[in-house]
Amino acid sequence: MIRGALRIGLDATPLLRARTGIGVFTEMLVRTGRESGDEVVGLVSGYRSLVNGLPDLGIRLVRNWVPRVLNPLLLDVLRWPPVEAFLGPTDVFIATNYFLPPARRATTLAFIHDVGRLTHPELYGARQVLRARILLRRCARFADLFVAPSEAVAGEITNLGILPRRRIHVVPLAARTLPSGEAAVPPPVPAGAPYLLCVSTLERRKNIPFLLRAFGLASRRLPHHLVVAGATGESAREALGGAQLDGLAPRVHFLGHAAESTLGALYHRAEVTVCPSLYEGFGLPVLEAMACGCPVLASDIAAHREVGGEAVRLAPGRDEAAFAESLVDLASDERARSDLRDRGILRSRQFSWTETGRRLRETLTSPRSR
Repeated sequence: MIRGALRIGLDATPLLRARTGIGVFTEMLVRTGRESGDEVVGLVSGYRSLVNGLPDLGIRLVRNWVPRVLNPLLLDVLRWPPVEAFLGPTDVFIATNYFLPPARRATTLAFIHDVGRLTHPELYGARQVLRARILLRRCARFADLFVAPSEAVAGEITNLGILPRRRIHVVPLAARTLPSGEAAVPPPVPAGAPYLLCVSTLERRKNIPFLLRAFGLASRRLPHHLVVAGATGESAREALGGAQLDGLAPRVHFLGHAAESTLGALYHRAEVTVCPSLYEGFGLPVLEAMACGCPVLASDIAAHREVGGEAVRLAPGRDEAAFAESLVDLASDERARSDLRDRGILRSRQFSWTETGRRLRETLTSPRSR
């Protein structure tokens, strides 16, 4: 059981790339830890960008010098080197993205964002699935404490036989405070044109080809453009799966990664945010859109139901015609959008990074039940 100010080590590697859900979570961990008076130290691994030195992320960073290929032997068999060999004396180490070194005295906490690679292996590559099995098995075997971002993920972990439910603490995430100021919606979106927004990386589980087909059906009755904002990554071509725009190209815009100022402007000016994922552990874009006052149409999956509650409209993520019909209905109905906008703002206020930090601290002070 841990009390008082802490010296927290965490895997800061997600902070080295464009912010997705795990990166946002890691950044907020750093912020809330420092606001609580804790000392936060980051361990970073395996990025080519490190050849030019460690970036300035506002905390002390230490490079992990263990080659990834040796992780199974060193971490699982020899249980060496301990996290203290990198970071010095540490009260707690948080595995933000499944990297969990052994520890001499530190309490180790594994944050399991999702188990989609095991519940929906068809949405991922074979290597991703295998790696997920190895990392989750390591976390389940060696971590002291376990946190999931939603009841949906906690239930999946239990159903897969990884951990009993009593050992999993649910700590929801929260939305970033995104600016709503004067940042312009970037070209090539025409000035003043109504648009639908999808904030998503381009990977199979995000269901972007489905969205393009549904938008193709809906666009016959709507004047809107479709804006897709998010990092493309190596799997973008595979994720799009040869999707055909069929004459829609002038109305479909892939912006790539959007800075927070741009993202805030996109959310605040979009008529509807569309979240068509086939699997999510939490669904941060749903929450961020609600916080920005943007109505949400989301696929009917467990995480979206849990995060959005009655404040989002749900539609089947495998039925293009039904999804398109819901899209037309919502985009054409100002009263319905206004109602969802009000509900969404109220719903988003139930989530905050202050509360996330409080519940994480509560988890750290709980007994380590086996």
